[in-house]
Formats: sequence, C-alpha cells, structure tokens
Amino acid sequence: MDLHPTPEHDEIVESAAAYLASELPAARAPKLTEPSLTGGEWAGLAAMGWFSMGLPEADGGLGLGVVESALVAREFGRQLVPPQAVATMLAVQLAWRLGDRELTEALAAGAQRAALAAPVREAGPAGPSAHGYRLVDTHRADVAIGWSHGGAFLAPMDAFASRVVAPSLDAALEVCVADGLDRAQARWSAEPASSFLPQAQVLTAAVLVGGAEACRDLSAEYAKTRHQFSRPIGSFQAIAHPCADMAVACEAALSCLLYAAVCVRDGAPERDLYSASARSVAYHAAYGNAAASMQVHGGYGQTYEYLPHFYLKRAMIYGLVGGGVEADEAAVLQAASLT
Repeated sequence: MDLHPTPEHDEIVESAAAYLASELPAARAPKLTEPSLTGGEWAGLAAMGWFSMGLPEADGGLGLGVVESALVAREFGRQLVPPQAVATMLAVQLAWRLGDRELTEALAAGAQRAALAAPVREAGPAGPSAHGYRLVDTHRADVAIGWSHGGAFLAPMDAFASRVVAPSLDAALEVCVADGLDRAQARWSAEPASSFLPQAQVLTAAVLVGGAEACRDLSAEYAKTRHQFSRPIGSFQAIAHPCADMAVACEAALSCLLYAAVCVRDGAPERDLYSASARSVAYHAAYGNAAASMQVHGGYGQTYEYLPHFYLKRAMIYGLVGGGVEADEAAVLQAASLT
C-alpha cells in the first residue's frame, strides 16, 4: 500500500490551500456579521469543483476519490470553512448513491447547500435515546444530511418539525434544534456496510486534522513572537512541551487519516476499522490541540478575536455528527482482530 502523495495530490493541496487562504482565511471568523458563506463565496467553492470531485466523470464529476476529497477537506478544517462545505461534499455522494440525479446535480453545482444533522441524545432508564435533532450551519441550507452506523439520510429542511434557531456559542454558525423528523420526506440509505459511512468518517476526520494542524501552527508562531521576561515564551518548558505534544498529535492523526483514506479508496477489508479509528484520533487531536492552544495564548486565548476557541467549537461539532465519536470508538473496540 503506497501512502506517498503523488504530484497530482500535491497540486490539489497547494491549489486548495492557496485559494482558501486568499478567499476564505480563518482570520475572517471573528469578523463575520452573518453566519455561513455569501452567495459569491459559495459559488467560488462550487467553481473549484470540490463538491463534485468525488462523482464519476460520466455524472459530471471530476472522477476523483476519497483521498483527494480528504485532502481538500483538511484545508477546509485549517481555514475554518463552515461545515456546509463538507456537508455538501457528503450530500452529493449520498444523493448519487440514492439515485437522486436532480439533487446530486443541484448540490454539486452549488445551487443547493447541505447542513449537518445530529440527533440530540438524552439519558434514560434504558440508556441514551434520540430526542430531536441539532442542525448545524443551517443559514441558506436547503437539505440536511445525517448518518450513523445504522445508515444515512438526506431530508429537506422543512422536514424537521418545530425547527427553531438556537443560541450558538460560535457566532459564525447558525444552529437550529428540531423536535423530530418527518421520515416520509427523508431519503434513507440503510446500508451501513456501504462505502458511505467510511467516507463520511474520513472526510470529517480530515477536517479535524486540518483544525489540529492550524492550532499547532498558531501556537508555535505565538510562542516565538510573544515575549515574557525578555524571552520568547516558547523558550519555557511550560509552553514548549504543549507545542511539541500538539505536533505529535498532528502526526498521529494525519497518519491515521491517510491510511484510512487509502483503505476506503481500495475497498480494503479493514476500511471500517481504520476509518472509525481515524475520526477518533483526529477528534482528540483537534480538541486537545485547540484546548492547549487556548492555554498557550493565555488570557488572549479566551477572547473572541483570537482563533483557538473557534477550532475548539468546530472540533466539538464534528465529534457529534455521525452518531458521535463515541460510536466510532465503540465500533473499534468491537471489531474482530485482524489477521
């Protein structure tokens, strides 16, 4: 199994990184006056072909695979691109698998947007149970996508009962809560063994890896430029060691991501195990690095103008979708030993 990037992969990363750093840099997050992307910004993402890159060329896509999609999603995470972007990438794939050509084309062209749907779970005598849905990044969204180890669905926004906008800690995103879902309006795929679930895990893991790497870089740069007692704070062990831990966490998460993406691409027998593992490792790296970055930045890290808390909140979001990262970890623990 060759895990080395090809020249084509390097070009994808370089073009995505350059475009997003220019058009949608992470530094814009504290300055946003309305949630989600404008029509022009969204059209720019669609024009780059990122929503349709996983579709076969015969269906109007770029004919690329999960590895290339993951490389782009990683850059989304690095620049705090709103969740609608990766949600739409996944919605295109699910709509195509469901045979809904009209919706596939609309999502791929950027004419429609997808939000993320995660069930709200409450503890009861029989254990956790779903009670309504939390919908993330709903501003301008047309459909919502949700998935778990039991299947996946696409549903129009008006299929969610009693949908109301809820207070959000991340002012860059609009969040809604809904009492339930009209299943008659939803399109379901009850095929947990299909390639969609591993692909969804890999792409959300990729966003988390990008966030973890961004926090590492923010912290290292701050440690070099911030001085205390006439010395860069990075010269103190209390700062240098957390920065080193962030770098180690990024390497582990990236290695798991790339291996899982190749397994999914090649249909390897262990793809389900490693795609679930990749999201778990990426989540803990993203959350841990964001929390550590807030500490490295000191009092500044707690203020709205600084970015670490945005990465922390995005890590929490991507840890909730898809049945929650705990479901992935349970799947890993229950997996049979590979021989």
